Amino acid sequence: MAYHYSPIKKLERLLACVNAIYTLIRDINFECTGKARSMGADEFLPIFIYVLALSGVCDVGQEVLFIQGLLDPPLLIGEPGYYLTTLASSIMLLKSLDFEKSHKILPTVGHLQSMFQIHFTDTDMEQIAYKTLPINQNTTTADLLETLVAKFRLDTPSEYGLFQVEDGREVQLLPSECPQFIKNQWLVESLERDINAYFSFHKIT
Repeated sequence: MAYHYSPIKKLERLLACVNAIYTLIRDINFECTGKARSMGADEFLPIFIYVLALSGVCDVGQEVLFIQGLLDPPLLIGEPGYYLTTLASSIMLLKSLDFEKSHKILPTVGHLQSMFQIHFTDTDMEQIAYKTLPINQNTTTADLLETLVAKFRLDTPSEYGLFQVEDGREVQLLPSECPQFIKNQWLVESLERDINAYFSFHKIT
């Protein structure tokens, strides 16, 4: 990225790196299992962070700011914006690590400040899925519910709610609450104790 002056060229190099990682893992999976299985976001993220940590790239945070500042916003919609956000959040995650402590858990999409992962269960369809969305810190539960209803194509949006599940205890979030703030609190608490927490989106019973 540092060898290019054009922000679009820098972004193209990032996407080329992402594609190379996916291609390599797909080829390794094919050699080991005979199936060209692709990765999900949670599988990709630790590998991407590992590559970033060992890349030796200098001032990559400045590169991200350069791209975000000079590219037209429409060019950052979809996949380019997703992976640029992934890069920016991965940098913040690496900077926050305390290397004097052992880390038992590999980073996942849920650890990234700009990413939000939700467990979705539809009892009627017996469907269980994980949805990962890029949302900002000020996104409210009401705003997020609108997005989820649209993405899951639900016909009865008023019957669904967003819940925080912490150590087996489930609490429905209020429309004005900001889920990202709650997630950040969990990350801070996880430094002091083991915590089993996630967000669930399902019908209100």
